[in-house]
Amino acid sequence: MFAQIHSRISSLRHLLGAKTIQTFPSGYSLTPSPGAIDAKVFEEEVSRAIELRAAGRHGEATAVLRTGLGRWRGQAAFQHLEGEAFDREASRLEELRIFALEHRIEGDLETRDAAELVPELVDLVAAHPTHERLHHHLMLALDRSGRRSDALNVYLGLQRRLADELGTDPAADIQHLYQKLLSMDRVVTAPADQQPGRARPPAATAARPDRGGPAGPVTNQLPPDIPDFIGRGWESRRIVDALTTGSTTRMDTAARTVIINGMTGVGKSALAVHTAHLTRDSFPDGQLYVDASAFPRTEEGLRDVLGRLLHGVGVPEEEQPGSWPLRQDLYRSLVASRSVMVLIDNVTEPDDMRAVIPTGGSSAVCITTQVSSLAVDGAVRVPLDVLGAEDAGALLSSGLSPERLESQGRQLEEVLAVCGGLPVALRAVGNVLAARPHWSLERVASSLTSAQDPASLLSLLGRSLAEAFDEACGRLTEESRCALSALAAFDVERLTPATAAVLIGCSGASAATHLDELADRNLLRPVRAGLPRRWVYVMHALLRTHLHATLPDSQYLTVLGRALREAPHLVRRRPPRYGAVPDELLAVAGGGPSATG
Repeated sequence: MFAQIHSRISSLRHLLGAKTIQTFPSGYSLTPSPGAIDAKVFEEEVSRAIELRAAGRHGEATAVLRTGLGRWRGQAAFQHLEGEAFDREASRLEELRIFALEHRIEGDLETRDAAELVPELVDLVAAHPTHERLHHHLMLALDRSGRRSDALNVYLGLQRRLADELGTDPAADIQHLYQKLLSMDRVVTAPADQQPGRARPPAATAARPDRGGPAGPVTNQLPPDIPDFIGRGWESRRIVDALTTGSTTRMDTAARTVIINGMTGVGKSALAVHTAHLTRDSFPDGQLYVDASAFPRTEEGLRDVLGRLLHGVGVPEEEQPGSWPLRQDLYRSLVASRSVMVLIDNVTEPDDMRAVIPTGGSSAVCITTQVSSLAVDGAVRVPLDVLGAEDAGALLSSGLSPERLESQGRQLEEVLAVCGGLPVALRAVGNVLAARPHWSLERVASSLTSAQDPASLLSLLGRSLAEAFDEACGRLTEESRCALSALAAFDVERLTPATAAVLIGCSGASAATHLDELADRNLLRPVRAGLPRRWVYVMHALLRTHLHATLPDSQYLTVLGRALREAPHLVRRRPPRYGAVPDELLAVAGGGPSATG
């Protein structure tokens, strides 16, 4: 076997170059030269194109995107490999490819004969039948090719598919385009410096006309940025582009909107604040901030939210109307002709944001939410997953000296495994290490991995993690909270409706509904697994640990009894609470000897 490995390594060195593969006592390391990985080069080219677009150099940006897209020879390279990490990376690369295609086509619509783009767009729309921006581009290309009736039919087909498959309507900008085509208006592209959705350069906004309303210093209500923000490079670029440059073909009548969604503790607010600071120069009339979770969902709470925003645009409290509808009217009137950025944090219900979204196309809105189904017409969605191993390691070690990290690679990996890529947990462990310079990584790793019970593990990670989980679960209905707690009674890595039905104590159909609702709240994550490929649901290990630690004894014993009767194999995976279930009891139930102690 070892001879075969050495032979294969020798062949690879001959193919890739001797220095590319290095030998270490523990194995081999692949160190490709700069530019050798085409996926990395492609990402850099997309980033360069975004910078060029932001600088108004649209022709160069389109050329860079065309070069980058030319590197593709089919789908992402992981399509025949099993594993969640491969699936996630393949999906990310495919999303990046579609993003680049969208913007390359936008550039081509400005400079090429639209008829030349129609065949390519027809193929793209067929491959992505609910992708609204691609349909938008196809409608424009058809109309500019003298095929207006075909363009209208493209919209009607999209409208039917969205209604049948998703129960929703097309976004506002494509509806607007459809109405323009119906009214026989010629749809043209504005000059580059006047195109809707583009960030105006500083020279264009330095001498702004009087817009009415109170005048004063430019407001910045944003929380402070994180000085050592780490990771999220692709997501940051996507958000900045959506908030500032936008689409060259969108109608300049509505605020550009981004929705960041993900599980609690994954860093939604940190990313939103970071990117909002990056885009400050694009919004010369100010940056406004609302934490939706800090205000009650009542008329009084809405009145206070609007009061804060009115104060941010220069209206003293004594000059503000008394009722929330009048405050809303005044707020919308004042920001309609301004260029402001509004960050609405921790949104859980549509009513949390509707009243504060500005009117007019010169502003932008960034929304963070734990709810995947939260929708705003025309919004760009940016889902957040846990950090990858490289970024997680960088975040954990960012405040530590090289001396503390030296020769402790295995212990670092153990700590990272416990944290599971969750930024709030990584920050908590990093703070523990920074506050205790006499602690080694080995000591922290030993404490985390040898914690005797879930409560002691969570106490090592700090109150911020438990508080974040409690806040997320507190937004659920009582029925959903009980279901989620039951799912955490055992260490079941992949939940199916059948398994969930046993744990919750309900029918398979009801269990499937619970799983979908909890996934919508990002408390579970749907993944495709197994052969044939099917959807299962995964709970983050730290969330399961927290829920198990807070699970009432009465509910735990109820779930345990049900599992012993219906699925005794689950009992062997449970976190310890009362010690091992006696082997005799498991044998009677049909589960075999207990594996827990």
